[in-house]
Amino acid sequence: MMAIFPLFLSADMEITTQESVTRVLIPDRLRGELSFEEEHKNSNVIKEHLNALVAEVKRFDSKNELCQGGGYRLYPSYDYKDNKQIFMGYKGSLFFSCELSSVEQYNTLVERLEKVKAPSVITHQGALAWVVSDEVQQANRLALRSSLLKVANEQALSFSKETHQTCVVKEVVFENTTSSHPILMRAAAPMAKSFSSVPTQAPLAHHETLLLGATVRYVCVPQK
Repeated sequence: MMAIFPLFLSADMEITTQESVTRVLIPDRLRGELSFEEEHKNSNVIKEHLNALVAEVKRFDSKNELCQGGGYRLYPSYDYKDNKQIFMGYKGSLFFSCELSSVEQYNTLVERLEKVKAPSVITHQGALAWVVSDEVQQANRLALRSSLLKVANEQALSFSKETHQTCVVKEVVFENTTSSHPILMRAAAPMAKSFSSVPTQAPLAHHETLLLGATVRYVCVPQK
């Protein structure tokens, strides 16, 4: 996509235009969030239960490439009666955010965690969403720069034909890359103690559009 707006034309034939290119990206990773919480009188019991979940995620993601998180919070819980603080026990919580290749892989992770999870631990599943991975994003941003430079050089040739002079690209000032990615998500209800074994369905994926713009300055000189 290219937009041309000549802003300034003088005797030395300098021309300034706004150029832009776009690229459509296909989401390649399925992002899911899992959180766990437990209340107990003994903090060591909570630690044991949450550590079992952390260990299982590490076995599932042995290269540490799929999931982030794994640090849990543990804090005392109090109630108040007659203006008095009453110790109730401890609360612990654990969170993971994972980017996987398929809903089958996500379901496998959930099933494995359920097998090692203590009955007293409550599971919550966030909504699933298809996303474009950072690696694909970066590769396409670089490709957009190359495409825009190609567009600018082609435009220089066009100016040469129009002006009967030799026109070249003098300067390219890139703008920030912007993206548009409407994503429909299928929300998963919080999972209570009686975890449902029904596999989660994949959400609908929508393509993401990257746009890169630039201000381009051309200089044209008489042909020799």
